[in-house]
Parts: sequence; structure tokens; C-alpha cells
Amino acid sequence: MGPVRGWLIALAALAPLPATAEVCGEVRPGWTPSDGPVGALAEAGYVLGSPLGVILLAFVLLAMIWPRRWLAVVVALPVLAFAALFFLARRAELAVLAMGEGCIGGIGPTVAILILIAAAVLVRGFTARRRQP
Repeated sequence: MGPVRGWLIALAALAPLPATAEVCGEVRPGWTPSDGPVGALAEAGYVLGSPLGVILLAFVLLAMIWPRRWLAVVVALPVLAFAALFFLARRAELAVLAMGEGCIGGIGPTVAILILIAAAVLVRGFTARRRQP
């Protein structure tokens, strides 16, 4: 029971477990530990650059170009639902483990950007200029 045993116990405690080592492979397949931890703004870019994020941004662009009340509501609701789903999904065990390993970043800027996008769409849709005859 010398110092070697103490070092072995410390190394075993710090070694990644098989369950946690596979977390980043499931959540972010292209991420490696040499990339470093993902920042909050990089996470926002990753989420908004995902296929669902690009589709939502295309609808946002449509609602900003063609301001109608019904279109503003139809576009803002999925954007807000995506922000809420993203917020709630980060409380799952897999997400907590992935944040601990650094392969996903914080959610603050992403949720704030999505809420601001939805607010901008609603403001644009409900305060659109009407043409005078």
C-alpha cells in the first residue's frame, strides 16, 4: 500500500470511462479533444448551420421579405419551439456529459439569438407599412 497504489487509484479515477468516452462520438461525430472545448458562439453557429436551423432561417428570411401577420406567427412559433426544445434538451444526461467533455458549448447565446429572431419576425410582421392608394 505504497505510493504506487495511490497513483494507480488516481489515474483510474481520471481515466475516461467507456460510457463517457462515446458521448462526443454520438453528439458531435466530427469533434476531437484536440479541437479544444466548443465555445458558446461556436455552438450557436453549429445549431443555426444545422439542416433544421437553415430551414428555419430560410422561413425567417421569407417572413422578413414578405411581412404578413399570419406568416410572422407561423414562422415565429417554430423558432420559439426550437429554442425551447434546445433549452430543455441540454438538461438530458447525454448533453450534460457532452458539455463536461467540451464537445458541445453553452446554450445562452443560441437561445437568445433564436428568441431575438422570433421577436424581429413578429415586429416586422405586425408593424409592416401599408401602401397608400
